[in-house]
Amino acid sequence: MFPALQFGVPGGPELLIVLFMLVFSFAVPLVVSVLIYRDAKGRNSRHALAWALGAFFGSLVVWVLYYVVRDEVGP
Repeated sequence: MFPALQFGVPGGPELLIVLFMLVFSFAVPLVVSVLIYRDAKGRNSRHALAWALGAFFGSLVVWVLYYVVRDEVGP
């Protein structure tokens, strides 16, 4: 057998899986941050941007905290 045929393609399916996980781990917090921002803006919150940034960088803890106190957010 030829030695060249014994080697795999660099970055085959493993690279595709890693790239999918990277995109997925960036897209979910981004979507949730946008949803929280729109909800906070709809409730006339002065801190809508802070909630969105916290949701993007703080993730699950801030998501739960916002949904617990969102009725109290706003004027």
